[in-house]
Amino acid sequence: MGTNKKILISGYYGFDNSGDDAILKAIVKDLKKADSQVNITALSNNPDLTEKVYGINAVNRFNIKDVIKAIKNCDLFISGGGSLLQDITSTRSLLYYLALMKIALIFKKPVMVYANGIGPINKKINRRLTRSILNRVDYITLRDEDSRIFLNELKVNNKDILVTADPVFTLEASEDSKIDKIFKEEGIPTNKPLVGISIRNWSNKDRLVSVLSETVKYMIDKYDVNVVLIPMHYPEDLFISKELMDRANKRGCYTISNRYGVEDIIGIIRKLEFIIAMRLHSLIYAAVQNIPMIGIIYDPKIEGFLNSINMDKMSTVEDLEYKKLVEFIDYTWENRNELINRLKELNKPMKEEALKNIHIALKLLNSR
Repeated sequence: MGTNKKILISGYYGFDNSGDDAILKAIVKDLKKADSQVNITALSNNPDLTEKVYGINAVNRFNIKDVIKAIKNCDLFISGGGSLLQDITSTRSLLYYLALMKIALIFKKPVMVYANGIGPINKKINRRLTRSILNRVDYITLRDEDSRIFLNELKVNNKDILVTADPVFTLEASEDSKIDKIFKEEGIPTNKPLVGISIRNWSNKDRLVSVLSETVKYMIDKYDVNVVLIPMHYPEDLFISKELMDRANKRGCYTISNRYGVEDIIGIIRKLEFIIAMRLHSLIYAAVQNIPMIGIIYDPKIEGFLNSINMDKMSTVEDLEYKKLVEFIDYTWENRNELINRLKELNKPMKEEALKNIHIALKLLNSR
């Protein structure tokens, strides 16, 4: 197109969270593929690293003067994918993202909410503020049907709302040779089938680790597998992964200890027979590679995603029980070929839905 127009992307970038990094990587890749001349800037906690990794411009998300300047100079403001609009994490986070959209609207910039998972938002004032801003933006795309239902409950009446899919569905894994090298460097043998576990810290951490440590022993003994613990957010996921490995104290259980890029983590997950996972994007990475999954739900977005891809083996983190988890594992192991085929059927349409976000963004970019 040769537009040379400027897009500014806001999200939870530069915090060593593989899921959010994957969202930015996918958005940037797909935008550049659709328009090689577009100028992309992201708001980041680590601008230097973001510029290096993604080949785009970056602004410190906490430098208010530079942020306002970047918004003023852009031709399209994107509130990037992920769970940005919710007050479970904190009200401050929600207000930050709403404020950015408000500033963009003040400067009369087109604003797109891009493949978001929205909610829960519990505080009355937060709900009012969110409704007010979302009714004024130019377009809202959502990554799941639950978010559309939530916006209906919030009484958002913006006429331009579309359920698409998470941007990460368009990403590809690193080559097998690179993944084989990673396993070798991590000291993880690949002479047996691999099963993955990806967890995060939670309020009932001791019980979570206790249940999963027994589960690790069960899988190694019954199915003669190696279990790979895969941190998605550094360093906290690495700490609890190592705690789980130490508690299991079982030959055949390993932890991915070093930081790797998004495509590498997707490639690691591609090598698995199935994964037991908490974080949303560990499940999305698995879906992208047609890897069966068992979900541990700490947030409604996890259940919403699993339901959307017809993967119904899941438990809340509060209700996680060894006996039930073992039932899920046995079912998933015995039916994994059927589950793989089910995921394959979903993958192409999900990628097509994810690319709709790009078409809408470029239409907005060239609308003014």
